[in-house]
Amino acid sequence: MNDYLNLLIAYPYYLQPPTQELLKGSGRHLRFVLDSGAFTAWKSGNPIELDAYCKFVESCKPEPWRYFSLDVIGDPAATIKNYETMLKRGFNPIPVFTRGECPSVLETFYETSEVVAIGGLVGTLGNKGFVKGIMKYVKKRWVHWLGFTNLDFVKYYKPYMCDSSTWESGARYGNIPLYMGNGKLKMIGKSDFQGKPNQQLLDRIQQLGIDPYLMSKTQSWHGGNSVSRTLCARSGVALSVDVERKTSTKLFLASATTLAVELLKTSFEKLYQFGAKL
Repeated sequence: MNDYLNLLIAYPYYLQPPTQELLKGSGRHLRFVLDSGAFTAWKSGNPIELDAYCKFVESCKPEPWRYFSLDVIGDPAATIKNYETMLKRGFNPIPVFTRGECPSVLETFYETSEVVAIGGLVGTLGNKGFVKGIMKYVKKRWVHWLGFTNLDFVKYYKPYMCDSSTWESGARYGNIPLYMGNGKLKMIGKSDFQGKPNQQLLDRIQQLGIDPYLMSKTQSWHGGNSVSRTLCARSGVALSVDVERKTSTKLFLASATTLAVELLKTSFEKLYQFGAKL
């Protein structure tokens, strides 16, 4: 089997010992990417020290497949300095190019890295137009879209990597982005299971190894380990695997808790074990 569980975990979250233990022994079908967590730290007002981040990368188990440079939110110059410092210390991180920077910075990054992350895409006006422009500029060179996984764009541009936490939206907002296969997502909620649900919807849920009847129960939509959250994880894994099979783009599922990591890991194992139609 050549399929992978693509996980992205930010440094502040990966510091949780249960998460590290959970990933140990995950086998060769795990692709784990370590994000610096700069945005998370910035929001919380607890900036990350570069030295601490470097030491963690050195000792991180399992070893990340790739890891990002420590960027500094709102300070492109400091971001570049951190990247250069990491290179001098023998690291090989993915540098982060933030929307608004001069394109010449991209050229500088590509001199030392085969892949560059493109940031400033989440929740910003005109992000689709920016992606179109930046992809025209980088052409066939490898990029990682940070937090941007629009399927039409993924299918057209086929970026090397991208990531999103959208798969968890069912747990957050009660709406599940259900992957129906063939590059199609369908947003579903509790109301879809009142009365007689769509048969195609029921069949898809069953394909993902979940009894669709359970979705009509109120308790299935509440709680950390709910049926709806499990369905979110199964759907996210199916989407990630299918995208890579068909476009070669590695779509990473961003995870902020140990429970999220456990759900994704279990979902991957279940879907592989039962041979679900992804």
